[in-house]
Amino acid sequence: MLGNWITRIPDVKDLFALSASELGLNLFIFAAGTLIAFVFGSRLIKRVGLRSACAWSVPAWAFSMAMVPLMPNTYALAGLLVLAGINIGMLEIAMNTAADEWERKNDVRCMSRAHGFWSVGSLVGALIGTFFAWLETGVALHFAIVMPLIMIVGVVAANKIQISSKAQKTGAEEGAFKLPSKAIVLLCLMPIGIMLIEGAFIDWSALFLRDELSAGPIAVGLIFSAFALLMSITRLSGDWLLDRFGPVRVARVSAVSAIVGISLFAFAPNVYVAFVGAFFSGLGVAIVYPLAMAEAAKRPGDAEDNVAAMSLFSFTSFMLAPPLIGFIADATDLRIALALLIPAAATSLLLTDELKEGTTNE
Repeated sequence: MLGNWITRIPDVKDLFALSASELGLNLFIFAAGTLIAFVFGSRLIKRVGLRSACAWSVPAWAFSMAMVPLMPNTYALAGLLVLAGINIGMLEIAMNTAADEWERKNDVRCMSRAHGFWSVGSLVGALIGTFFAWLETGVALHFAIVMPLIMIVGVVAANKIQISSKAQKTGAEEGAFKLPSKAIVLLCLMPIGIMLIEGAFIDWSALFLRDELSAGPIAVGLIFSAFALLMSITRLSGDWLLDRFGPVRVARVSAVSAIVGISLFAFAPNVYVAFVGAFFSGLGVAIVYPLAMAEAAKRPGDAEDNVAAMSLFSFTSFMLAPPLIGFIADATDLRIALALLIPAAATSLLLTDELKEGTTNE
């Protein structure tokens, strides 16, 4: 769903006649819905279970995305994006908790591979979106074709999830969102700089390539596809890399790659350099978030609460980044806005020691 959405963001911008800052505000609203889910979602998921949370979040998200191009005005668009964001957040908590439980049960890493399939989905969706954009298919028809199909596949997959007893906590065990303990605060902050780069590619790469580098729909789709492909390959091999080299070393190399990638992309004079920047960015952002998520789930406390706290911290950056990039782009240009992500990513590099086993910060 995100892959198809990303490649059509420029067309949605034109459809609603949005400025860069107005687009950023709508992306902010999108992420705000996700934030709502991270604050309240873990409680609901504990009540209904992982399988049910995924099974109804997928179709709700697909329906809201399919309706986006049919909205009569930007106010209706904003309301729909909040709904989409809430369902993304619910799905995020449920899927990461399921992956953590599988790791605990089998004593084998799988979190990076699980996130790798998210990247595979982004890649496939981007290629599909590029195809429809190349055909000059309207966004409404495009989404009407693909979203129901994604919905069906998602529901079938969700119903294969095994429900654990942990996902059925109720009563005294169940509470509202809990702030993260001191043991994971810095760990929660660690991936934010890297995730800003990932979010920038999701929200702004298509518009940057079209408006700043005069790239056509095929080039836009292929460059994002290269980003998603490198994320997929790295994440699918990430569990092996972590076992072979250790989490801190892998995180440090990833952070450096992300910094190099966003630097090349932001200052790219042509689509070829932008392609190289997307290559290094995809390689750099791939493992850091699933690695931090897996570590947070293993820290003291309920896995659902720790996953929700990690998601809240990390995706708050997604909430703040889109409007900030849009406002900066309107005041200066999109290159400067993207270049400001370089020092943010450097903070992730400085915090990679938080991945050392046994780090508590208490």
